[in-house]
Amino acid sequence: MNIKEDMKNSLQFKLGVVTKIVFKKMNAQLVQEGIPVLAEQLPILMVVYFQEQPMTQQDIANLLQKDKAGIQRSVQTLYKDGFLKIESDIEDKRKNLVTLTASGKFVCERIQALVIAFDNQVMEHFSESEWKTFVGYLDKVAAVVEK
Repeated sequence: MNIKEDMKNSLQFKLGVVTKIVFKKMNAQLVQEGIPVLAEQLPILMVVYFQEQPMTQQDIANLLQKDKAGIQRSVQTLYKDGFLKIESDIEDKRKNLVTLTASGKFVCERIQALVIAFDNQVMEHFSESEWKTFVGYLDKVAAVVEK
């Protein structure tokens, strides 16, 4: 039994390596496109983009399964960069409602195109059936781990 090899081939290690490489590549593409957003901030923007109504920072944290403090830091950065609006909830002044600005919507639309292009670049190396199987395995791992 080789523990070092087992660790290198562990789910956590493999997913970590892939995530790091994907984020690095995506960040480079964002810079190349002149989009001043980090790949790590994309989930926040996209969650707000696809919601019909304003969300609280807690809603975003719950949906992304992240801690509220981390979400709050990213929301503040995206607010300072002009992509998000933060307004006090009329009914509960302790809550902030988060929405996209016009430039936030514009950036989200550009990001969607980049994400689709990135996926297509990766998918070129897989058959359609391999890709469906791969995504199915990822979904299955998520379901098993969440139990």
